[in-house]
Amino acid sequence: MINASAINQTIEIIPLLGYELKKAGGYHVGACPFCGGTDRFTVKHTRDGDRCHCRQCWDGKYHTAIDYIMRRDNVPFKTALQTLGGDAVGSMRPITPRPQPKPIQIPDSTWQASALLDVDTASAALITSQVGKDFLSSRALLPGTWEAWQLGFSFEYDPIAKRKRPAIIIPWYDMDSMGEMITAVKYRFMDSDPNPKALRYSCKTGSKFDVPFGLWDALPGFHDSLLLVEGELNCISAWQCRPAGVSVLSFGGEGSGDARAMQSIAARYKNVYVWADDVWDNPKQVNRAKELRALVRGRGRALRSVKQDEVKQDANQLLQVGALDIFLSAVLNVACTEYPAEYYLNKINEVKNDRRTSR
Repeated sequence: MINASAINQTIEIIPLLGYELKKAGGYHVGACPFCGGTDRFTVKHTRDGDRCHCRQCWDGKYHTAIDYIMRRDNVPFKTALQTLGGDAVGSMRPITPRPQPKPIQIPDSTWQASALLDVDTASAALITSQVGKDFLSSRALLPGTWEAWQLGFSFEYDPIAKRKRPAIIIPWYDMDSMGEMITAVKYRFMDSDPNPKALRYSCKTGSKFDVPFGLWDALPGFHDSLLLVEGELNCISAWQCRPAGVSVLSFGGEGSGDARAMQSIAARYKNVYVWADDVWDNPKQVNRAKELRALVRGRGRALRSVKQDEVKQDANQLLQVGALDIFLSAVLNVACTEYPAEYYLNKINEVKNDRRTSR
């Protein structure tokens, strides 16, 4: 009979990853299979077998090969033991190779250096760009918010309009005590164009959108709740007036964001809310909707934007009319899932009336 100790002593962890790690002294380091990064995942060889650890998304301890399989496959101990060749009542059997998920994509250091220079230049340009400042102010975003998110201004090429157009520069950052990383640079075009197919958004070539937007501000050790929203400007809007104890991240557009990365982050919060729109009802986004709903935890719920007079009121639109803080306070403290729009409107009106009464 092969027991767990024998499995953990004999099975190497790196081949289970499906990609190579870099040797660093007595360790091997590289991207985490669950939350990305570049060097946050570590494997070390000990006389008791391989042990692995991620400084970002695990609990600060080193784990065995069985622990890794339990997390990777979301299976109990016995199933993980059998996967690695052990059997509670039998003997060791050959391991059947299984397809490994594609590692989370992170741009290389050369691209990141170029992107950081672009962002620094654009951030400085925003200070003197009246059109850029007017655009952000018209969306009720405050100068302190521009600076916190390192927003910028630049002229970027639109291949559909076939010209350079004014754009707000939105960088996707991740950072921790070991350093910072930039994974994408998004362009939000500001002007209109005669071509109805002209782009609204574009990005710097080589951008990767696997990790969530706003990860630099994720505080699972201090915040109990996580709000995941669709779209960068919606995320920034919610961050500007978020209730206490809430981290705000975005998965970008409907198809952005690696499910494993989002699951790893969401698992560190007691309550997780997901605010999206078209993905809930789009038949082409059924799998995506399932992934997003699976992130909901605790008293969290799946949310959708209010529609008033058939116009969708997303986070930034609610911010512009001074109702986003009321909306967030209402929905983040009511235990239910996917309320209809009428419920949100009623709650907003109730809170408004309460404020008037207390004056």
